Amino acid sequence: MACRRGRGLTTVTGLSRSGIAFVLLLVSSAGRGLALDPTQPFSSYLRTHFTPEDGLSSGVVDDIVQSRDGLLWVITNGQRLARFDGRRFKAILQPSNVTALALAPDGDLWVGTADGLEQIPAAELNQFGPLRAVSYRPGPGASSHITCLQFSRSGLLWVGTSAGLYRFERGVFSSVISSVAIFRIAETSNGRLLVSTSKGIMQWDGSRAAPLPEVAARLGVKADEVFHALEDGRGVTWFCTPLGVARLVGGSLERLPAYGPNGHGAFRAYEDPNGNVWIAKAEGLFRATAAGLELAVPGINVRCMYGDRDGDLWIGTNGDGLFRFKDRAVRMLTTADGLPNNLIMTVLASQDGRIWAGANCGGLSWFDGRRFKTYNERDGLLNSCVWALAEDANHDLWIGTYGGGAFRFRGGRFTQYSKAQGLASDRVTGILPGRDGSVWFATRGGLSRIRDGQIRNYTTADGLSINRPVKLYEGRAGAIWIGTTKGLDRVSGDRFVNVSSVPKTDVYPIGEDRSGALYLALDPPGAVFRYENNVPVIVIPNFEPTGMVETNEGDVWLSGNGILRVPPGGLGRSRRVDEPLDYAAINSTDGLASEQASAGQPNSALSRDGKLWVATPQGLAMLDLPRLPRANRRPAIYMEEVTVGRNVQLPGRQLTLPPGTHHTELKFDAIEISAPEKIRLQYRLDSVDSEWLDTVHPAHAIYSDTPAGTHAFHVRACNRDGIWDRAGMVYNITQQPYFYESTSFRLGTAIAGCLLLAGFYRLRLRQATARLQARLGERVAERERIARDLHDTLLQTFQGLMLHLEVVNQLLPEGKAKAELTKSLGRADRAIAEGRSTVYALRSSMTATSDLPGSIKALGDELSTEGAATFRLVVEGPPREVRTMIRDELYRITREALRNAFRHARARHIEAEIAFGERVLRLRIRDDGEGIPAEIVEKGRPGHYGVPGMRERAKQIGGKLDIWSGAGAGTEIELSLAGSIAYGASPGRSLFRRFGRKRDDL
Repeated sequence: MACRRGRGLTTVTGLSRSGIAFVLLLVSSAGRGLALDPTQPFSSYLRTHFTPEDGLSSGVVDDIVQSRDGLLWVITNGQRLARFDGRRFKAILQPSNVTALALAPDGDLWVGTADGLEQIPAAELNQFGPLRAVSYRPGPGASSHITCLQFSRSGLLWVGTSAGLYRFERGVFSSVISSVAIFRIAETSNGRLLVSTSKGIMQWDGSRAAPLPEVAARLGVKADEVFHALEDGRGVTWFCTPLGVARLVGGSLERLPAYGPNGHGAFRAYEDPNGNVWIAKAEGLFRATAAGLELAVPGINVRCMYGDRDGDLWIGTNGDGLFRFKDRAVRMLTTADGLPNNLIMTVLASQDGRIWAGANCGGLSWFDGRRFKTYNERDGLLNSCVWALAEDANHDLWIGTYGGGAFRFRGGRFTQYSKAQGLASDRVTGILPGRDGSVWFATRGGLSRIRDGQIRNYTTADGLSINRPVKLYEGRAGAIWIGTTKGLDRVSGDRFVNVSSVPKTDVYPIGEDRSGALYLALDPPGAVFRYENNVPVIVIPNFEPTGMVETNEGDVWLSGNGILRVPPGGLGRSRRVDEPLDYAAINSTDGLASEQASAGQPNSALSRDGKLWVATPQGLAMLDLPRLPRANRRPAIYMEEVTVGRNVQLPGRQLTLPPGTHHTELKFDAIEISAPEKIRLQYRLDSVDSEWLDTVHPAHAIYSDTPAGTHAFHVRACNRDGIWDRAGMVYNITQQPYFYESTSFRLGTAIAGCLLLAGFYRLRLRQATARLQARLGERVAERERIARDLHDTLLQTFQGLMLHLEVVNQLLPEGKAKAELTKSLGRADRAIAEGRSTVYALRSSMTATSDLPGSIKALGDELSTEGAATFRLVVEGPPREVRTMIRDELYRITREALRNAFRHARARHIEAEIAFGERVLRLRIRDDGEGIPAEIVEKGRPGHYGVPGMRERAKQIGGKLDIWSGAGAGTEIELSLAGSIAYGASPGRSLFRRFGRKRDDL
């Protein structure tokens, strides 16, 4: 049997019976705002019952403890461990045969079993799946059958077994009491231990264990019949025996009624974290009070008790499951508290501290602190259907009724103002006392005002949007707003102006916050708006309040189709896109009988003692705001389960999806055992979800075809006070790609594509080179044919003709004719010589050497001797061998350009430049002469073949010829030719070496 937490027996002196009562009165005020309120009857507490139908593995609950993350751990049926997150119980298969639980100061969970001691690290507690634990064994046999565990205030672990008591420190067990079964361990205020054993109560003083037989004797029971002894936080010691309960204060022992042998046995006592003392007896569960014992739950068979960190009380039973008892956040005041009926339409906190409530056809009631007292027709309130309340500056109370007009309550008397006195209608639904002493009335027939005893009615003729206003409000600055079914109006002088920026729908001006911002409820769309800079800005969607109050602490309470609490500054603070609003909803789990506030005005009020009162159709709801617990902690979010395809698996620390996964389902939740229904969750998967998505319970997210790569799955939640943890939890999901989706495959594909393009480029280049070579071959063959024809026909004919003319010249006498013929024969010899030279040039290279730079330099030097211009040759890069036919064409183009420069440019300096680049061969001829006219650059000189010939030759070899010239600016001619054409590079040259060259050699 598991041990109960508590303090043990000690000797206390100096307190009498009256002192006991005083101490117990202190209990009632200790820990207010957290504990179950001892001033309230136990029947008013909210009770939740958990049975095997709710997931418990058994109706027998032996021990309870709560870990730091909020999870509740329970032992069922004396062997099975389970945990509870507020919604579901999860059975833990290992360890098994569990008998006792204890939470260490560092957050680790210690589990006693029938086979030894297990230590589960705190980090493992919210991980689903097998819990990794460290095992210890106190000793052989019964010594390892753990019966109870207790951590002392100093952090030392005491282990009770079937064979004795052990101290466990730094992994080592030390025997303290041996040869007896240990049932319970308790620590006293002076640090001693009180141990319940099979041989009676024993006390450990730090050095030795001693039995206490005198305790049983004073209680009138046997030594082994003191089932439990508890010293509470005030030094009072409680004893549980077969005869009942007794308490010891100093030397005075009091046996609390009923104490006797007839079914009054008490089995254990428990002091919750807030100082309340609970007793488990045969009759049921009792609560200690100043008067003695109060029966809390009759007939319940208690096995264990535990108070969680929120002040709730958990009771484990012997067969009836688990109970949670929770203090009400809301107390409903009804006819049982003196109200005439439960249909409360309006509530008002007057300046004298009274609470006034108007009931529909029930009259006007006020609260004296204990009960309500009511005024109705008998007291002069001629119509008891109260719909509106207000208090003016003179502290007169105004009552609006549905059918009897309005009434002023002054000095205990009612004065009626109805349609007979000039009101627009006898159905008054709203009253607004103005700062100028006037009183405004919203009626079913229009808007009325009383000023200086005079009544005036306003209609659409005065600027009202409609003759049926629904809500009146005066701001701090004095502006009066009228909400209607056709938008928002504002008083301007003695007329009304419609606010054009507000939609023409149902508008309720509900109030201002401390910054002066006005808030409106619009339906549709059914949301709360902040009216700023003449524009309504939505702040709360899907909520329709009709009332608003702000506390001194800055909390804003909204009441309408629910009751919401927004923390200070929450409504006025601008939020980023997708950032949630912090707010807490009050509902039936807090004790609210109706979540719908009534339609009267006002339907909520804040009294001077900090209580919030809300009118509802099921009574008047009261929230004691100073006592409301606050959960100043982040919600603990965890991954529960993962489904990949059809396979359900544990989530682990992260998730890796195999290639081709088309269905992934993620189940997650936040831990909240006190109010799980208040938890709201949102999620988002990076690279998939463009915004945060809301989810309902059971919380889950489903994805199909997740992109390859690692993505962060974000989950954020609010705690039970509605405060969001914006950082939340991150769970990494890695979608493994198919081989064709991998980065290496894509990189390889890109490289292969580049190689393919490069290969295609080289193929095209090779084809172009082959075509050019073919054309050059054809030209060579044609030139050789022409050379043969010239040599074999024309030159031979001319040679024969020359021989004939030589004979003729021999026959002619000396004279003028002979002289002319001799001169003509000389010219003919020169022509034949030039013809032979041309034929030779057609059959072989024009240059005497393969050295292109040398040939060009020789040509330039030769031409420079004929004129005044100087010549210079510049060579960039290491000279390379140029194909013969290409070299000849380059030489011819250069020769034409140099001859033109030397003969026509009238230049002083002429320069030739050859740049041997890897990819491009460039040839430039430049001078500083008088330039070439633009029309000659474009079309050449009429009747001359110079410039057009150079262009044609460049085009024929696959080159590009550019000419730049200007009047007086000289001329530059550039010929660029691909290196593969000029040099005839081998196709097998390394592609990477070719493409790896630097660009500066182009």
